[in-house]
Amino acid sequence: MKVELKRTLIRKTSLLIAAMVILLPALKFYSIYDSYIFYKPMEVFHETISTIIPLLFPAIIVVLYLPMFIQEQRNNFIKYTTPRVPLHTYLTSKGITNVLVTGISTFLLIFLPFLFVFYIEPSLDIVTYNQIEQNSRVAVDATFTQIFNNYGDFAYGIVYSLWVSLNTILYCTIAFLLLLVIKNPFVALSLPFVYYHVFNFIAGVLNIPRFSPLSTIFPFNIEQQPIWTALLPFTFLVIILLGTFLYVKKNRKEWMI
Repeated sequence: MKVELKRTLIRKTSLLIAAMVILLPALKFYSIYDSYIFYKPMEVFHETISTIIPLLFPAIIVVLYLPMFIQEQRNNFIKYTTPRVPLHTYLTSKGITNVLVTGISTFLLIFLPFLFVFYIEPSLDIVTYNQIEQNSRVAVDATFTQIFNNYGDFAYGIVYSLWVSLNTILYCTIAFLLLLVIKNPFVALSLPFVYYHVFNFIAGVLNIPRFSPLSTIFPFNIEQQPIWTALLPFTFLVIILLGTFLYVKKNRKEWMI
């Protein structure tokens, strides 16, 4: 594990992670800070991590670490490694590294903009906040802001960042498992992305957007829902992960190693 993490962080992967974590939110913040009317920091935070990140979510997370694993598959690196390291140890270290790299990166992708908007930006006075007129209602409540209202802003930032990170772990683990049994790596990496957008479309057609992957992970496009509505699609994704794991384990002879 230590060797694998060290190899990952000293490669260009670290630059890709930094670009994703810093540039994506920074570019979005720059495009909206003086183009919208804001009343509260929560609105700025929602806008900063909306649109680009939710749209490309599954594609972003699978490119952080898995291309390195694909390269080792293509170069037959695994065959030359297994005489020195048991295959299950090798794959387990790869899987855990994939989870750590993508999970921590996604946590920072959400949590750093939160820290900036709520704790750093007010001292810089970049965003101009308008006064809320009497009898007017500002719609900043989204799913998970119940935590903000009950436990404060910092608790909300931590919990919501962890929530996005947990979903990231499920998607990137499914993609990793698919790489073992699907010959075309592009197809293996694309399937989580396809699932994400197909079920968004299905939820829209069935008029239940509150259960779509996008609206449960990034719930800024619909009104506030009970937190349990987000847990249903998450549970379904866990079932898909377990099913994929069992299928891959059962078909070990077909592994692309």
